[in-house]
Amino acid sequence: MKIKGVDLKDITIRPLPLKFSGVKSVGPIKSIRSVSLRSQRSSRTAGAKSVKGIRFKERDLFLTLFLSGFVLGVLYITMFGKEVVHSTTLMSSYFFSKYERLEFAPEELFLYILKSRLSTFFVLWLTGLTVLGTLASYGYLFWIGASLGITMTTAAMKMGLMGIVLCIACGLPHFILYVPAIYWMLKKICEMSGNQDRKFRQWGNGKKQLFSYFAVGIFGLVLLFAGAFLESYVNPFFLKPFLKKI
Repeated sequence: MKIKGVDLKDITIRPLPLKFSGVKSVGPIKSIRSVSLRSQRSSRTAGAKSVKGIRFKERDLFLTLFLSGFVLGVLYITMFGKEVVHSTTLMSSYFFSKYERLEFAPEELFLYILKSRLSTFFVLWLTGLTVLGTLASYGYLFWIGASLGITMTTAAMKMGLMGIVLCIACGLPHFILYVPAIYWMLKKICEMSGNQDRKFRQWGNGKKQLFSYFAVGIFGLVLLFAGAFLESYVNPFFLKPFLKKI
């Protein structure tokens, strides 16, 4: 078919690009890339929010485990340990009177405390290099809470309110350093233990994490030395005024 000398077979019909007012035309490849980049950014943002949420819940879990251990220690002594409490001289007026008459050698006490603290520190730190770090941290928190509950309940049964006051005085001033240091250290152990799969898949990122974790261990040792110094050199002289009131 011809229209004024033009054959319609030679005409190629192509759709015109749609244009809307105020909207620029974007090629299909560029639009797909931009959408994929936006989706990646949104997923990273969502992941960061979820990580922050997990960390916040982890703090609550730490406190829950500690308080659960404390309550269990209190219940154990009040229900099953009354006979043991009354038969022992531990945490009694006689025990603290003997403690008051002791002549302390701060150097020997410092070495003893440091040795006992270092063994626990290294075991916990090493578990952070395995998948057992989180479980070890949770167990350690529960054990601390139970030990504190047993100790304070025993002192309260032996000496009443004065026994609780003496237990608090026994933890000063080094517990002011130990409490935030232990929380920070256990948090880092859980983070390192939880990143084992990603660390092995990405060796470059794993080296950075390992170097950072070694820095955490060095800083933890510094805090441990500082706490042992306060516990051996400062606490005995801080505790003696309370012992005189027994």
